[in-house]
Amino acid sequence: MYLYLYSFAILIFITGVESMKSSSVVVIGHRGASGYLPEHTLPAKALAYGQGVDYLEQDVALSKDNIPIVIHDIYLDEISNVATAFRGQNRSNGRYYVIDFTAAEIKTLRASERFNHETGKPIFSGRFPLNQSTFHLVTLAEELEFIAGLNKANIDNNKQVGVYVEIKEPQFHQDENRSNMSEIVLDILKKYNYTKRTDNIYLQCFKIEELRRIRVELKSDLKLIGLLTDNKYRSEYSKTDFKYWTSSVGIEEMSQFVNGIGPHYKQLFQENNGLQPTELYTAARKSNLLIHPYTFRSDDVQQPFTTFDNMLQYFINELKIDGLFTDQPDKAIKYIKSKQEQHNKGIKLENFSFSILIISFLLTK
Repeated sequence: MYLYLYSFAILIFITGVESMKSSSVVVIGHRGASGYLPEHTLPAKALAYGQGVDYLEQDVALSKDNIPIVIHDIYLDEISNVATAFRGQNRSNGRYYVIDFTAAEIKTLRASERFNHETGKPIFSGRFPLNQSTFHLVTLAEELEFIAGLNKANIDNNKQVGVYVEIKEPQFHQDENRSNMSEIVLDILKKYNYTKRTDNIYLQCFKIEELRRIRVELKSDLKLIGLLTDNKYRSEYSKTDFKYWTSSVGIEEMSQFVNGIGPHYKQLFQENNGLQPTELYTAARKSNLLIHPYTFRSDDVQQPFTTFDNMLQYFINELKIDGLFTDQPDKAIKYIKSKQEQHNKGIKLENFSFSILIISFLLTK
């Protein structure tokens, strides 16, 4: 009988361990820890890494000499001093484009917190002050090398942080005679050993047809994410019909060549006697697609959510999304850990009580 009790105790222990696995929600540092330091700078990436993210995001646009630069837009004039450093080298619309400057020229710029290029006012007034300290933009290769170095030096934690690359505005680049943008990016990723679906990387794009081309024509095996928005919010250069791609038919078609979707978080719920999942959410689940919504900001919580934790609770605990982009990774990770600790305490108590009950029963036999 003692052997039986011993075996049973082991079974209970194993059950408890399985129940105490960490959350499966991946946290993606949106442009790094951009809520604290200027976006897409290496300090912002290092901070997000230290805060415990699972992935770091890299948006890329091509320079004049076809070098992928890590930057959120195809413009330089909202995150740098390009307008003063290269005064007069703007286009007729007044904007300064990444593609009009060499990588060497871009690296001389002083990067900053994002601001409105017309008013000079910061987009988020409570974040890192404009024109303080020194930050720079980097190339995709430089950032991949930086992350590889962080992963190698992370000897006290076996966790390896992945990369989450976005090909920015492929239609714009195509119009500028750079139709091989995806090939350029894939070649750099290959150099840093990102080639397989099992590698620690996602590749995303708002141009869904470009993702199809990457999968079918370029035969990439990387995990692909279809970025989604509403047609009224799409880029002026975009020709993608998001009304179609966010429909159940579009999602089913997209699932043939992508691994997941990256919608704006507001596209996943509707207010109807409380918050209810949308057709987009339901279709993505039906097609077994990952759901990685953007962008969760603790300093920009919008209705119907009242607090950042309230927002996280709905998406993580109720919708059970697979990952999220956030400007404040530390706060999202803190929430996930606190919920996991509460869950683990409950599991431990249940297992202990159940064990005592069963063992007491067996001892009476």
